[in-house]
Amino acid sequence: MTTIGYPYTLPTTANVSFQEYFAPNANAQYQRPLSDATAFRGRLRTALKEHKHSDRHDFLNIQKAVEDYLPLVFGLVAGIESTELQLTNDIETTWRCTISNVALSLKMPRIKNKSIHYEAIFTLLTLGYAIMDRANELSFTVQRKILIAIGDVSTYVGGYGDGTSMKGSGLTSSLGNSTLSDSGGHDHGLNSTSIGSGGATKQSGVANATSRLFKKSSNTSSKAAKNSNTIGEFTDYLNDEDLAGMDHQLTTAADLYCRAAGVFEYVVQEMIPRWNEFKPAVVISVKDSPASNKKAGVETSRPVDVQTSVVSAHIRLALAEAHACTVRKASIKAARASAIKLSTPGSGATAQSGGAVSKTSYGLLAKLTVGVKEEYERAYGLLKAVKDQNEISTEFRTHVKDGKFYYEALAQVLLGMDAYEAQQYGKAIGFLSVARATFLALAKSSKSHTIAQSAAFEYRLANEKVIAFQKINDSVTFEKVPSAAELLGLMPSGRELLSVKRYPAPKPSFGSAAAAREGSADGGDDGVNKITYALEGAYF
Repeated sequence: MTTIGYPYTLPTTANVSFQEYFAPNANAQYQRPLSDATAFRGRLRTALKEHKHSDRHDFLNIQKAVEDYLPLVFGLVAGIESTELQLTNDIETTWRCTISNVALSLKMPRIKNKSIHYEAIFTLLTLGYAIMDRANELSFTVQRKILIAIGDVSTYVGGYGDGTSMKGSGLTSSLGNSTLSDSGGHDHGLNSTSIGSGGATKQSGVANATSRLFKKSSNTSSKAAKNSNTIGEFTDYLNDEDLAGMDHQLTTAADLYCRAAGVFEYVVQEMIPRWNEFKPAVVISVKDSPASNKKAGVETSRPVDVQTSVVSAHIRLALAEAHACTVRKASIKAARASAIKLSTPGSGATAQSGGAVSKTSYGLLAKLTVGVKEEYERAYGLLKAVKDQNEISTEFRTHVKDGKFYYEALAQVLLGMDAYEAQQYGKAIGFLSVARATFLALAKSSKSHTIAQSAAFEYRLANEKVIAFQKINDSVTFEKVPSAAELLGLMPSGRELLSVKRYPAPKPSFGSAAAAREGSADGGDDGVNKITYALEGAYF
C-alpha cells in the first residue's frame, strides 16, 4: 500500500505589532506580554518564510515555533473576550490561505481578517498542518525504504503523477510481465501449503505456478537481478532491524495523524464557536457599519480554510491516514510471514512452529481499508457542504475525491488476495481486475500528483497479480470470474481501530485567565493544563 497523505502547504503570514491595537495606559501591566506576543509571532513568521523558500523542510521547527506562540495567543483571546484587554481597534492579521481559491485564477491568496480568533484559528491550523506533514514524511520514508529494497524507486518517483506520459514511467513495458508483484502494503501469501485439498492435479498445478512466481534470483548483489524482484520479496532485502524501524515509523506516523485530528477537532469544537459568539467591544468606525460587522460574523463569509466543514474534513483525512498506517504495518508483517513460510522447508505446521509467521487476515485488512475509504467519503461530503465549491483549492478537492476511489481499489486488492487464499480464483481475479481498472484511471486522469503516482505504482502490482492468477485459472482451476456488479455486493463494511487524540490546549500565559487555570491546576487536573511539545512521544 503506497501512501497518499495530502502534502499540506504551510501558510505564511504578514507582520503585525500587537501593541498598536491596545490602549497603552489602560493596558500598562500587559505591555510585556503584548511585546512577547509580537516577538514570538515574528519568530513563527520567520520560520514559515524559511520553510517556504527552503528545499529542506523542518516541520518540527515549525511545530515548536507554533507551540511557543500559542500560550500568548490564548492569553490575547481570553483577555479580549473578557474585556480585560482594552482594544483601540479590532486586531487585523493577514494569512496566506492554503485551501482557499478566492478567485479562480488565484492560488493561496493572502486574506485579512479583523479578529483575534482568526489569528488563533490559523495558528492552530498551522500546527495541525505541520503535524500532518511530519506524519506524511515518516510514511513516505517507509515507502521509499521498500522501493529501494526492491530496486524500484525510479518507477514510483518518475511516474506520470508529475505530468509525464505513461510510456516514460516504465509501466507499459511491465504489462506483459507475468511475475507476481506485491508491495509492502499487500502480502500475497502464496505458498503450496495454503492450497488445501482440491485434487492432486489441481494442487500440483497451482503449486508449480506459485513456485515459478516466487522464483528468486540467485545473484542478489546484481543490480539487474535486484530490479527484477517482486514486491512480495522485499522483506528478503531488509533485516529485522530495518523492519522494526519501519514498524516504529508507521506507529509514530499513525499517532501524529491522530494528534493532528485532535488539533483540528479543537478548532471545530472550541475556537470556531467562540468566534461565532464573540461580539467585539470596540467603537465601530464609519466605514465599518453595524450591517457589515454582522455580515463579517457569518461563518460562510470567511475564507474556507476556517469554516467548520472544511476543518472537519481535515479531521476525517487525518483519521483515514492513521488507519492506513495501521493497515500498512499489518501488511508488512504479513509479507514477512509469507517470506518465512516460503523459505522454510517442510510442512506448514513446521514452518509455523516458532509462531513468527502469524499475520493479520486479508479479510480484516480489507475491512480496515474500506474504513479508510469511508473516512475519505465523509471528508468529501463535508467539502461539498461549502456553498461555493470554486472557493476550495482544486488540488485539495480532487485529492479527497480521488482518495476515496484509491482506497476502495486497495480494499478490492486485499479482498482479491483473501479470495485467492480461500482458493476462490475467479473471485480473486474479479476483485483484482476491478482494482486494476480503477488504478489505471486514477494514474491517467487524477490531478492529484500524489494519488496519480501511487495509483501508477499500484496499477502495475494489480496487473501482475491478474496476469499471474489468470494463468493459474486458465490452466488449473477454470473458475468463472464474477461481474463487477456481483463483486460490489460482496464489499464489506469498514472497521475502525483508532480515534482522535484530544488536543490539550495550552493555558493562557498571562492575564486573569492564566491565574484561573493555574488555580485549577492545583486541584490536580493535570490532563487539562498539560502542554504538548514537538518531541512528545518520540523518546524510547
